[in-house]
Amino acid sequence: MNTLSTKYKRIVGNIENCFLAYRHNGVEQVAFTQIKDWVNSNTKDGISSPRLSNFLRRRPQFHLIRKERRHGSNQIQCYWAFSYSDINEVEKGKASPGWVDIPLLTDTGI
Repeated sequence: MNTLSTKYKRIVGNIENCFLAYRHNGVEQVAFTQIKDWVNSNTKDGISSPRLSNFLRRRPQFHLIRKERRHGSNQIQCYWAFSYSDINEVEKGKASPGWVDIPLLTDTGI
């Protein structure tokens, strides 16, 4: 039995469509800002950052792959992946130029 509600099925479907669109272009890891921009430009209502973050963190089909911090600042960029039935794991990848990898903490209390 799935304990997650189907109440937000349309919104979660829009987020999944974003990952599918990027996968069609050969991108497996999508930055949080790319997801937000895609959803806001391809849906009539859009989504706020806190609400999108909530859906990404709480749904089992979305996985946080890595976090990066811009060198010399506190700006953080998170990369997410969608679990497809034909792919077991997504490569973590390397940090972008000018960015530093942040270790993922599994026990954050959330």
